[in-house]
Amino acid sequence: MLYVDPLRVHDPARACGMPTCHLATDGELAELHAFAQRIGVPRMAFHARAKHPHYDLREHHRTLAVAAGAVEVSSKDLVRKCFRKKV
Repeated sequence: MLYVDPLRVHDPARACGMPTCHLATDGELAELHAFAQRIGVPRMAFHARAKHPHYDLREHHRTLAVAAGAVEVSSKDLVRKCFRKKV
């Protein structure tokens, strides 16, 4: 399953104050990459940290992700569903 958390300004210095969210999966990374490619998210938006692989999305791509089937969850639930069991 693919998940997105709410939009918020995570790091004003890095994103020019633009709100972003995270796209992550509780499944295989191949599923995450295929989904991101399908909705037009550039690969440079992927963060490959071993424990927390995810894509950063801006509002436009978040809207597309939800329309394509990503489940909206809180940030806490995203961490619980996608990262805790992999750590």
